[in-house]
Amino acid sequence: MEKRFLQFDSDDEFPLSQTDNVRPRSSSADLFKVEQPPRKMACKRSIQDRIHGHIELEPVLVAVIDTPHFQRLRSLKQLGAGDYVFPGACHTRFEHCLGVSHLAGELVRHLMQTQPELEISERDRLCIKLAALCHDIGHGPFSHMFELFVNRKRATQGLPPWSHESASTGLFRLLLTDNDLRVEDYGLEACDIEFIVNLIEGLRPREAWPFATGRGPEKRFLFDIVANKRNGIDVDKLDYFMRDSTAALGRPPIGCDTGRLIKCSRVCEVDGQTQICFEEKMALGILDIFKLRAWLHKYVYQHHTVKVIDDMLCDVLAASDPFVRVPGADGAMRCMSEAVDDMEAFKHLGDWVLWNIEASIDPALAPARAILKRLRTRDLYQVVHIPTHLPAEIKTEEQAKLAILECADSMEEIQDDLVVHFISIDYGSRDEFGNADNPLSHVRFFNPKSDDRTVAFAVNDRKMSDLFAPRAYSERLLYVYTRNDAMHGAIETAYRRWRAMIAREKPSVDLTPMPMANVPSPRKRARINPAELKGFSSEF
Repeated sequence: MEKRFLQFDSDDEFPLSQTDNVRPRSSSADLFKVEQPPRKMACKRSIQDRIHGHIELEPVLVAVIDTPHFQRLRSLKQLGAGDYVFPGACHTRFEHCLGVSHLAGELVRHLMQTQPELEISERDRLCIKLAALCHDIGHGPFSHMFELFVNRKRATQGLPPWSHESASTGLFRLLLTDNDLRVEDYGLEACDIEFIVNLIEGLRPREAWPFATGRGPEKRFLFDIVANKRNGIDVDKLDYFMRDSTAALGRPPIGCDTGRLIKCSRVCEVDGQTQICFEEKMALGILDIFKLRAWLHKYVYQHHTVKVIDDMLCDVLAASDPFVRVPGADGAMRCMSEAVDDMEAFKHLGDWVLWNIEASIDPALAPARAILKRLRTRDLYQVVHIPTHLPAEIKTEEQAKLAILECADSMEEIQDDLVVHFISIDYGSRDEFGNADNPLSHVRFFNPKSDDRTVAFAVNDRKMSDLFAPRAYSERLLYVYTRNDAMHGAIETAYRRWRAMIAREKPSVDLTPMPMANVPSPRKRARINPAELKGFSSEF
């Protein structure tokens, strides 16, 4: 994205750089769109992907890819701050979206070839590939970290949570409008736009059928491909499991054979709805896929250092949010946290905002630049204690922070330096009450050697060896950091008192420190004298 879209709003205005000091005067649409001759029809294109090899892109996909809205994904790192810990993890949302679209096409082609009675049309196939291609265009700078920053800000304002999925559908519609892209020119119809939007959002099992898509409920199984709300097995996860593992670690730590999974799939009717089922022999392989998800969350996505840096980046964005603005609808300038409600403004955001903040000489951004300097020099926020199991009664980060502050000698002294972060790791499956459960209980299987392969069934737990069954399907952890090394001792004292108080009042609550393979490295910090705990038990 061009830096000229960035505007600083403070008492004194300073240019971003000596060569970039123009305040935009036109509307957002005028800035984003350049006068050019009538758009030519896109042609088919082939690319080489690091995970899937040769990929073919149909003309309508190429038409979407060759727009500023989609090219913006080149500036969004897939794992946000992950490359600060795993240097190879610098891949982008751009390549992930291409890979998801390819896998979606492969799965649909398999079903078309093996089950012609499903009457999957070429329009259906293109819609599914488009939905897969655009499912993540709604991500903000540094991907999920931006979602964390926005929702923390919205929580203080009493606003509902924001999700990148909702932004993806809004940005997809804007992409078509801004670029005068007519899907009818590529063999699609107007109702297909609604179908694509619904595919991106996903459809829950008991949700009403969206008839505006131009399809009947017999096509329900198509919603299992891009965003599977039934059991979580979709091409989005299959791609990022392999892509993220390969980028961060060199190869997936647990096998994930997507080709075999696709070949062993078929559509069956279950409880009056069509859904994608799998050969019974794939049960352990599917469980491995969910194990891989949990493994990546524990050791890559939610690695303690990654989460520390996420919090530092959140602080950078929070400190700079009032002063960094981008043009939105009708030329209105929006700060980053407001841009999520204005797609005209949101389409300008990318990872580049960090570099622009760092390059600025605006005094209003000095606090944000100071945090960035700490990040560049690896002077990170310090971990106060290794992760601890989170008590069930603690529902929010603010609730946990307040409880710890109440155990401090001086609440005012540490409240600005205490950082509390929740970590939730599971297999991506929950029951109707929201409790984590065995993901295989939501998957249906068939016997390819049966006389009637249309009969689907749940896997029998007695057939699953205890050797491969996990003891638990989720864990909630509490991370506590300090922004100021000098406050480490005071914060750790308050933290230990809080844990001792809960252990005394609610002995059934498990507050055992969580053993991890990636325990924080020892750092220079103030030592705590047990006498400072003032009567509270310190045996943890």
